[in-house]
Amino acid sequence: MEIFPTELKVSVPSKDSGVSLDSIRSPLHERSTEWRAMWISIGMQFVVGVQISVYYMSMWPYLSGLDKTADMDFFGWVVAACNIGCCISNILHGLWNQKTMSCKWPTITGFLIAAVGQLMYGAISEVQQNGKWYMLVARVVTGLGVGNLAALRAYGATASTPKDRMKAISYGTAGYVFGISFGPAISAFFTLLGEQGFNLGVVKMNMYTASAYLMAFICVLAAILMLIFFHEDYAGIIDKSKDSDEKDKANYVVVPKFDLVPALICIYLYMIASMIATTVEAMSTPLTTVLYDWKDSQAILYNGIMSSAGCLVSVLTNFGIGKSKIGKMWVSAFRSDFSESVQLKTCFMFSVIVSDKRIQILFGLVVFVAFHLVNYPWWFYSAPLNFLPPGSNTTVVGGCLDTYTWCSSTTRVPMALYIFAFVFFFGIAFPFVESPAAALYSEILGPRKQGTMQGLFSFGGSVTPFVASIIITFLFQHTGYKYVIILQSSTIFVAFFLMAVFYNRLVPLKLKPNNGESVAYKNGVFYSM
Repeated sequence: MEIFPTELKVSVPSKDSGVSLDSIRSPLHERSTEWRAMWISIGMQFVVGVQISVYYMSMWPYLSGLDKTADMDFFGWVVAACNIGCCISNILHGLWNQKTMSCKWPTITGFLIAAVGQLMYGAISEVQQNGKWYMLVARVVTGLGVGNLAALRAYGATASTPKDRMKAISYGTAGYVFGISFGPAISAFFTLLGEQGFNLGVVKMNMYTASAYLMAFICVLAAILMLIFFHEDYAGIIDKSKDSDEKDKANYVVVPKFDLVPALICIYLYMIASMIATTVEAMSTPLTTVLYDWKDSQAILYNGIMSSAGCLVSVLTNFGIGKSKIGKMWVSAFRSDFSESVQLKTCFMFSVIVSDKRIQILFGLVVFVAFHLVNYPWWFYSAPLNFLPPGSNTTVVGGCLDTYTWCSSTTRVPMALYIFAFVFFFGIAFPFVESPAAALYSEILGPRKQGTMQGLFSFGGSVTPFVASIIITFLFQHTGYKYVIILQSSTIFVAFFLMAVFYNRLVPLKLKPNNGESVAYKNGVFYSM
């Protein structure tokens, strides 16, 4: 029954329509997710993650060696450059997907643009002057390409059926997180070539450029694979424009308007995770250089190893979130015999933690807080930090630059604690915040086209690292890493506040309201009777 401002309209299927009441109540229940295409999209999200993060550990040594005029402030702009491109292209790719319902062509176009940016990054070593500006432009171009993540996210949200959505989005997030975490490991591997490397014809191959040329090749290969093997199937949305038997069923279904406030909170949660991931990995090389006196090649190698270990933890956590059916199993058991077993009560409580995305997010935020607490320069840690010997640079030995006056009053985080927090706290917190937030965001939007809104979601994940990288590198250069920790922690506590205030509204969209309740949709208001 639909009630409009000026008239009453009732839509009831006839006996001869071939449409059952069950199919109207659950119009998506007969469909199935096309997992072959879904796995390809998950693999493409992995490629996007690698393209974004591959230089996080090696960018600062490469930049400082290319152009002596580049300082930590400019490094912040270089880190932000990729996100500048992503901010623009996330929206464009999301709109492209929204208008055409195509994930294939936005993704292919994005990878080809990213390939150009990676080739530019590798060729910077041939530039004699103004190398820092060429690097800045190269990262912007790469960002314009990898904004195709918006189209891939939209596909994961709209091509999966409701029962598969958490799995599809968690696996997609696992692919992206795996790429983000695996990228620095590639840079670590190429440290074997050294800074001098060798010449391959006219192309210089060293520890900085080899990974760029490899990334360009991977982008082209990914575009070819998408073109040949990717076939789209949007099983998770209600599309009344379809020319099929499902068109009649869709005519009896109204998709209500979604609740904007919880959708924006999910975007904010993703912004926090993206900000912390970018700043921690981008700052890890200069930070460990001053904390543990690692020279450039050591910092890239050791941080790459830690990033790989954290990557393994993140991927296993993401797949665990997506694969787990503990909640469903124990809810069923609870219905049959909850009152007779204390053990069953315990398992039921555990099932709530596993299945409720809000609790998963809160747990992830708590682990993020623990990560920052461990890495705060407490007074009881050892001090002070060491300065570079006169006439030395970080290619030879690690330590603080002369301009880092804060080193004389800053304590050193114990190495074992730093490694443990980087691998486990960081590895666990990110999937427990990002995956449930992304899945919940899709469920809040409901079974509708999501290209534009997924573009906005990815935009939030790009604009925050863009702003944060500039602020955080400035703070690091002039005040040390203490205020970086304080700034990031404050954003986490804001998330706790928002979760507490709007907890009951952070729920999936209800297609069928309770009897007698009204729900708004784009043409007016409808009631369920």
